[in-house]
Amino acid sequence: MSVRYRPYAQVWEAVVAADFTLDQVRRRGVAVAGQLVERGLSCLVAYDTRFMGSLFARDLVTLLQMQGVRAWVAAAPAPLPAVYHALDQRVADTALCVSAGNRTYYVNGLVLLADASGLSLEPAGVAPPSLPFPPAGDPPAEQVVDVRELYLKALRDVVEIDLIRRTSMTIFVDAMNGAGAGIFPALLGESGQTRAIEINREHDPLFARVLPAPLENSLNRLKKLVRESDSHLGLAISADGTAMALIDKHGEQLDPAETGMLLAAYLARQHRQRGTVVVPAPAAGTPLAGPAHLTAWEDATGLKIEVAADPEARLTKLVERDRLLPVLAATADGQFMLGRYARYPDGILAGLLCAEMVARSGGNLRDLIDAQRKQLLRT
Repeated sequence: MSVRYRPYAQVWEAVVAADFTLDQVRRRGVAVAGQLVERGLSCLVAYDTRFMGSLFARDLVTLLQMQGVRAWVAAAPAPLPAVYHALDQRVADTALCVSAGNRTYYVNGLVLLADASGLSLEPAGVAPPSLPFPPAGDPPAEQVVDVRELYLKALRDVVEIDLIRRTSMTIFVDAMNGAGAGIFPALLGESGQTRAIEINREHDPLFARVLPAPLENSLNRLKKLVRESDSHLGLAISADGTAMALIDKHGEQLDPAETGMLLAAYLARQHRQRGTVVVPAPAAGTPLAGPAHLTAWEDATGLKIEVAADPEARLTKLVERDRLLPVLAATADGQFMLGRYARYPDGILAGLLCAEMVARSGGNLRDLIDAQRKQLLRT
């Protein structure tokens, strides 16, 4: 989802070594620093698991501080939703992330998050200061922020973790070698009845040679493990933590529209949420294909559904018109925004809520899927 609903974002992405170079990163850092100093804004510098991300982040925070910006650096690789949450908690006014989202391994970039409009990542016309690289030593403790711990606390406040833990389930989680690795095991622990088995959790700059996004051809190993182990469900989380895919015990990967409707119906049923649900057009041949099937779903859930060719553009219009975010918005690439909880896509939160939904059903994801499909076909 390229449009960020809170806060505003500027993105620069480039091929490593060809255009994403230390000089280019520093020139853009100097440009950002000048704008932040002019506005009196502070900055959190974060990074994901891409090659040398932590070193570029350390270099950027030093550069920002040299230019007079109050700046801090994340203690460890952080998924993008965790960085957004840190801004919500007023850790800093803005954030500069060394990340290329869910792009292939040879691309990296910078993501600038800020409420203030008019900020730009365009490089400065002046040469950046000469600094040793890579940075030596560790940054002072007072300049380091544990972004992940703040995010874990927020997830515990939103999701019924104890319900998931005391339900006897096996969940396979594909971290896709991304910044969300370790979050599900940290939340669910080892002493509960539910086991969260994480795969592809190592920091691999090649992302296991697959695109680090939860798309059909990237999840063959996860589907095989879920199917052959007779697990209750599988979850795949994109490298930047914004996208999620849901896998049932037969190894079937649900279309993002179907996952969105399943999760939205749960939020309406269990948490009494009401409003609009925005989903992409279901893939051809899926049980949801055909708008005539959606009326029964709306009647049963009390929600209004909009099937949008461009969910991002539709969501932007909804926000501009009503200033109210939908209960749920999903994109064709599996990014989920849950309006009551966050004004940005959060695949990790969506995955945990799916686990909560399945736990409340006694571990029967397949029954939930079949029930929704039958409901849609009653036309």
